[in-house]
Amino acid sequence: MKVKVKLIQGSTIYEDVVIFSKFEDAKKTALARNPTARVVAMNPII
Repeated sequence: MKVKVKLIQGSTIYEDVVIFSKFEDAKKTALARNPTARVVAMNPII
C-alpha cells in the first residue's frame, strides 16, 4: 500500500510517499527519514 505522509518542519510543509503493508509503519518510516519533522496527515493512495 502507498501512503502519502504530510510533514511539517519549521514553516515548511512537504509530502513523503511511503510504501508499506501496515498503515502505522508508514508514519514510523517517514519520521525516521525526517527526524525533526512532525506528521500532519496520512492518506492512502489508491
